[in-house]
Amino acid sequence: MYYKLIGCKVLEREISSVVYNCRNVIDVTLLRQKLHNSPDNLKEALQEEINLIDENNHRFSNDTIDHEYDAILIGYGLCANAVAGLRSKKYPLVIPRAHDCVTLIMGDKNSYDSYHKENPGSFFYWPGMQELRGLDERENYNRKYQMYLDRYDGDEEHARMVMEIEAELTANYDGITYIRWEALAFPEYETAAQRLADEKCWEYRNLEGSNILLKQLVDGNWKDDSFLIVHPGHTAKPSYDAKIIKEDQ
Repeated sequence: MYYKLIGCKVLEREISSVVYNCRNVIDVTLLRQKLHNSPDNLKEALQEEINLIDENNHRFSNDTIDHEYDAILIGYGLCANAVAGLRSKKYPLVIPRAHDCVTLIMGDKNSYDSYHKENPGSFFYWPGMQELRGLDERENYNRKYQMYLDRYDGDEEHARMVMEIEAELTANYDGITYIRWEALAFPEYETAAQRLADEKCWEYRNLEGSNILLKQLVDGNWKDDSFLIVHPGHTAKPSYDAKIIKEDQ
């Protein structure tokens, strides 16, 4: 089978590892992680990629293969409704039943729900989070402040106000959980995450994740309890129940 996968760069290592061992032919496009800062921008970027595939009749091609895609795989969870409303005119969209990318790292939505109920104030890290966001709090603050300053045309008061709102949203965190895959072990990243937890006087936890959900996505093993298949011309929308998303007309 020939699939197009659109995913987040924060999952680059994990996606690469399952694609490398997959028997299907996977063409991968990764979008910038910062698009998550605005779900509307992320939705727009995802739809633009889908439109390019539809309108330009993209085909998987190299020196020996010329083949249309059999489906478009969405390497995202619901992600603040960023995948709601996505539509392909030609291809099925396959979307994991996940609230966000943490579920994709953990391996299934039940594991995520169970862990979140027991540790509601935990902030999650894995290799991609370390590489794209870093764990230096001051550097992260300065970079984000400059981003808002640029966005609001140098309005320092507006930029500080947005930063204060973000700080309020994270005020209830009390722990850091580092999710590791056995095949993607980076002890130095775990050490950095633990150091940050110590600096904040937060609890630190290690959690063994699983590649099962991403592997099922690229292998074409789309069980209904783990994936939604959106037919051409239809869209996805939140289901507000254990299934997370459902198909809409």
